[in-house]
Amino acid sequence: MTKKILEAKEITHPDLYQILDLSEVTFKWDNVKGDWTKFADSQGINYQKLFESLENDGMKHPVMVRKQNFGYRKWQAGGRRIIWAKINNYTHIGAYVLSTQEQVDEIYAAQYDESYK
Repeated sequence: MTKKILEAKEITHPDLYQILDLSEVTFKWDNVKGDWTKFADSQGINYQKLFESLENDGMKHPVMVRKQNFGYRKWQAGGRRIIWAKINNYTHIGAYVLSTQEQVDEIYAAQYDESYK
């Protein structure tokens, strides 16, 4: 099987950056049945601008995850990027694998973009 990798363009913490198999990355929206965008619309989840940016420009920043027994779990930021990658048949995604809340806070402050909220 050919890898289709969604890599980040801006990596501020290369020591924490890894390319992860998307089948090992989970979070709450993995349980949504059917069309995720219909679910998002019904819940008022803002995703259109980010999805358009991912389609046109790629992924700017890595998602943030933590290692758990079964794989990796989204931590603080990256859920919509993970969903977009899965919807668009990516097999791998660029991620910061973090172990402390301090790492999360530092990276979140460095890469937060109000326009995608």
